[in-house]
Amino acid sequence: MPLVLAGVVFLPASSGADWITDDRYLIASHLRPGDVVGEWTTPTHAHAADVVGGYLWRPLTSTVYQLHAAIFGRTPGPFRVLSACVHLVNIVLIWAVSRRLGAPAAAAGLGALLFALHPLAPDAVCWISDLYDVLAASFLLLGGWVALGSGRLGVRVAGSAALFLCALLSKEAALAWAAALPAALLLLRGWRPAGLHGVALGLTAALHASWHASIVGAFERSAMDMMRQTPFIRTWLDYLWWPVGMPVEAGYTHLLTPGQIPLSVGGVSVLVMLTASLLAVWLRPSPAVRNLAVGLGIWCVMVAPGALAAASFLNQAARYLYLPLAVAVPALVASVAASADGLPPSRRQLVAFLAGAWILSWAPRTLTRIGDWSSEPALYLAEHEAEPQNPFAAKELGRLLFGAGEVDAGLRLWAEALERPPASRFVMDVQAERLELAQAAASVGRAPLAVASLDAFIASEARAGRPVDPSVTALRARLDEGAP
Repeated sequence: MPLVLAGVVFLPASSGADWITDDRYLIASHLRPGDVVGEWTTPTHAHAADVVGGYLWRPLTSTVYQLHAAIFGRTPGPFRVLSACVHLVNIVLIWAVSRRLGAPAAAAGLGALLFALHPLAPDAVCWISDLYDVLAASFLLLGGWVALGSGRLGVRVAGSAALFLCALLSKEAALAWAAALPAALLLLRGWRPAGLHGVALGLTAALHASWHASIVGAFERSAMDMMRQTPFIRTWLDYLWWPVGMPVEAGYTHLLTPGQIPLSVGGVSVLVMLTASLLAVWLRPSPAVRNLAVGLGIWCVMVAPGALAAASFLNQAARYLYLPLAVAVPALVASVAASADGLPPSRRQLVAFLAGAWILSWAPRTLTRIGDWSSEPALYLAEHEAEPQNPFAAKELGRLLFGAGEVDAGLRLWAEALERPPASRFVMDVQAERLELAQAAASVGRAPLAVASLDAFIASEARAGRPVDPSVTALRARLDEGAP
């Protein structure tokens, strides 16, 4: 049932899908189509679009893009089908890992259904460029399934480490698994499996870090330093509660500024539950308590890289939580199943019914979100309606409206966004936007707006001590000549 429902809601939307933002230069207009070797020797964005700088190097996912394009062409529909199919694989893997943790088939199916229809899934599954998260989740789930098996320990350790490396080569955020899996095995299987996996995964992480640095260089700033900052802590705590709370702002462009997110009571409550469950494991262990501690612990650890990315880029996105949710759900499902095991059959059926109803109550939001990801206009319109004060959403929607012929509405939104720009240049290069807005306004005869935008551009360049390109001053002079 989870597979059927996920297929019904995700696959049909692929037929009318369009490219969205990064999709265009990473896939649609890739500068080096078919160059698979280059994906392994060059940073991902540099290889695709000659973008200089950045740390992103995800060769395994990029290789999948290249091979898929060689077979099916560079059109969005088949790529969306690919992402949806990997999501279906993850649903099966969640069921399999839940079973390996002791959950009955029906309970494992409910857990798979929870993940299949959760509103956090569409942002990762429907954005073609985020196959990174979906594919990394597959490798980590497979690694967890192998690590929890009953075969020879050495073989399991080697298999788990190999799958972990594949996850890292799909997306760097998988690094947190090097801490999460050994800690989970310590509670579930004892010191020896935990220790051996800890060593193997630690060495694998070091190998990837060295390989990564040889391709893109070292990070400009220490991640540990950034994790001590207030924006990271607040975002991390807020993310801990998202699978339950799902705030309206759980969108693609929700911007973060210091102090915007209050200390999350929900996130703190998750930490309190984790602490209580770990204490209970020590005082009075049981399968339910162990799996609860494992599920909460995995969630808290695996959310950290996404919160770090959000705090670094001043941009939040629900897609960061797809991978943590995937690897945490099996243990949480096993915990609930073990807790219900001692109940009478009628009570167990009631628990299953309520859980199913709770999961299905999310379905309308999931369907709406899938529709939002059908195209850039649909996505940015939804984001702007949810957050009218969000400058990134307003700017993108304004650009799209202008391009569609709604000149005045588009220029107004574009200009309003530049009046309250975000602090991060990664999110919005304000000077570039001012110049492009001026050029767009001038091209349709909106001289006052063009003059205002150019003046703001020139003044900002002067404050920064940078020379202004002659073409800019020439445009400004032409606007003066044409002014009444």
